Amino acid sequence: MPKFEKPKMSDICRRSFNHYEARENENDENVGIIEGVPIVFEQKTDIGGWFEETIARGAISEDVLRDVALFYNHDLNTKPHARTRNGRLSFNIENDGVHMNARVNLDRSDSKDFYLAVRDGDIDGMSFMFRVEADEWTDLDTDYPKRRITKIGYVQEVSGVNYPAYDGTSINARTDGSLDSDKKALDSARAALLDSDAEKRTLELEKLKAKYLFKIGGTL
Repeated sequence: MPKFEKPKMSDICRRSFNHYEARENENDENVGIIEGVPIVFEQKTDIGGWFEETIARGAISEDVLRDVALFYNHDLNTKPHARTRNGRLSFNIENDGVHMNARVNLDRSDSKDFYLAVRDGDIDGMSFMFRVEADEWTDLDTDYPKRRITKIGYVQEVSGVNYPAYDGTSINARTDGSLDSDKKALDSARAALLDSDAEKRTLELEKLKAKYLFKIGGTL
């Protein structure tokens, strides 16, 4: 199996949804359970007003979910509340998206505060940071193109966030910096389209030139 390398932070994107809840653990009063769907499939999402995005069903595999941590508001400088490597965070890929189950330690004051805020509904949004490995673009010649993510190559973390997405599909809980990679992706896709069009025009000119030379039986 090839070595798994973490991507550069500049490649990381964020997406937010609002499907999760907290409940008590019947077997251990010191453990709080937080469940949710941090990644949804086949739902249209607006990205900064620049383009519409959809994460395709099947775009993610279990391999990219093997080292993920749960944070609050993407604050990676704090202690994670749960993570996959110690078995307190797990994911299940289902038809509608990626379902999460986190078991947080309520003996920790920060995790207990986080758990209670989710339980009380004060925090009802989720977001995740990831890298796009493959995508498809359409309508690039319009003011509002469409992007379909067909493969997610890496998921760094999932977070509870203060401001969830509208109706669980639109993007709202994002920082200005997190939009940079999305704008670059759009610019790159448009540049690739222009290069493709230029290549097609060059090929057509070459065909016309060859056709003309064949007709007159000479060279230019």
